[in-house]
Amino acid sequence: MKQLEKLATEDELTGLKNRRYVWEFCSQIIERVREDSGRVTLLLFDIDDFKHYNDVYGHAAGDEILQQAAVLMRRICRPHDAVGRIGGDEFAVVFWDGPKRESAGVEAERRSAAADHPREAIFIAERFRREFNRSELHMLGPDGKGVLTISGGLASFPRDGSTIQELFRQADTAMLEAKRSGKNRIYLVGRPKNDIAAVDSDRPRVKGR
Repeated sequence: MKQLEKLATEDELTGLKNRRYVWEFCSQIIERVREDSGRVTLLLFDIDDFKHYNDVYGHAAGDEILQQAAVLMRRICRPHDAVGRIGGDEFAVVFWDGPKRESAGVEAERRSAAADHPREAIFIAERFRREFNRSELHMLGPDGKGVLTISGGLASFPRDGSTIQELFRQADTAMLEAKRSGKNRIYLVGRPKNDIAAVDSDRPRVKGR
C-alpha cells in the first residue's frame, strides 16, 4: 500500500511530489488557513530555455538538470512546505504558515496577511534562483559553459486569489511576465516592475541561448 501511495503522489524522475498531490495539498491548506486568517503562497517556476538543453545535450542531460533542481529546491525549502514537479521542467512550491507560529513576529505577520507576500517565501524563492545560477554544468560536457536560470511567479492567498484555481492562474501569469521581461527573475503578482530577482546581466550564458 505504501508503494502504491508513493507511485500515486510522487514524480518518478525527481522524487518530488507530483501535480495531483500539489494541487490537493494546496487546496486543503487553503481551507485550513482560511479559518484562522493564515496565508498560503504558491511559487511556480521553470528552467529557462530548457528545450535547448534537451536538443543540444540530450534528454539524459535534461533529466539530470531536473533532478539537480529538485535536490536544491528541497534542500532550501522548509520541511512543511510542499515541493513538486507539475510537468516537464515546471515546478511548484506551496509555502504556508506552518504548524507552529508562536513568535510575536510571525503572529504579527499573520494579522497583516492581506498586506503583502510572506517574507519567507520571497527569501526562499530568491535564494533558490541565486543558487541555481551557480549550479555546475559538468554533465553537459566540455561545451556546457554558462549558467542555469529559472523564471517564476508568486501568488498569495488571500491577497491574489481565494481558490487554488485563482492562485495557479495568477502565479502562472506572473511567471510568463518574468519570461517576457528577460528571464532569470521571479515576479510577484501585480508588481512586474518591482521583481524580487533582477537579471544578473553580466553573468555568462550557455551558448545558443
